[in-house]
Amino acid sequence: MTNWKRIATEARLARKEIRQGRFERSMALVTGFAALVSGVEAYLQHQRGAFKDPFMWTPVALTPPTLLAAAAALVKPKAARGPLRLLSFAWLADGVIGTALHVRGIGRLAGGFKLGQYNIVIGPPIFAPLLTAMVGVLGFCGSLLRPEVTPSRLASLITPGTSKRSSSFGTGVSRERFQQVMALTTAAFGALAGGEAYFEHLRGSFNQRWMWTPVWLTPPTVIAAVAAMRSARMAARVLPALSIAAFADGMIGFLLHLRGIRRMPGHFTNLRFNVVMGPPIFAPLLLCSVGLLGLIASLLKGKAH
Repeated sequence: MTNWKRIATEARLARKEIRQGRFERSMALVTGFAALVSGVEAYLQHQRGAFKDPFMWTPVALTPPTLLAAAAALVKPKAARGPLRLLSFAWLADGVIGTALHVRGIGRLAGGFKLGQYNIVIGPPIFAPLLTAMVGVLGFCGSLLRPEVTPSRLASLITPGTSKRSSSFGTGVSRERFQQVMALTTAAFGALAGGEAYFEHLRGSFNQRWMWTPVWLTPPTVIAAVAAMRSARMAARVLPALSIAAFADGMIGFLLHLRGIRRMPGHFTNLRFNVVMGPPIFAPLLLCSVGLLGLIASLLKGKAH
């Protein structure tokens, strides 16, 4: 029972930190995770195209420095407002440029956009580059926050006589505006993740029912995230449940993709080939990032203490 009480206490303190904008290190950690997933997935997917275009290397090249900057932000908060912010802008630009190049690649396929319904499915994944831009959004938002504090220090910040000291949320951003940005980001990237899952699973003809789950989750998650921008009830009840479902679905999808690779000829003994040509192994984990964004947006809504 003591352990459960301790967990509950830590959860309450974590929520207060988030509502006061004190989760800079946590956001840096999430940014590093998203960069690793995006970079490795881009490497594996671009290996299919033998890196014919030099731009295919850009998300791969951005991954190591982003991981270093995120790690530095865990130790020294100023790193989040310096190198990590610059790298975040680079990820955003790379996502936009990558989308334009993927659209161009689809247009160059036989039939071009006249066979769009077919070429979008078999061609370069149209939404994938914009999903990598999530790294940039996470990193930039993290650079606007303040670092976490120890529980004892946090307790002193949230006592009745210290409301003025804890009233500011982050660097030049209000808590309400930041919550709206996070909710809108959840909706945007949730729609992109669902759209990408639809086209990728269409290649496999939805031969398993699990393939539909990210597609089914997308509309209610997007609607809940948009509604949470204004409704505290939606943010407190509906968005957290759907965010947890999205996170769980991403983890289940990751395991199912692993199983799909194991079922290919050679199994894991032919891992180098099967990881490239099989189901995109890390793609479902991007849905986990959407779930984390939704949880943060839901925790931010409400009256700060």
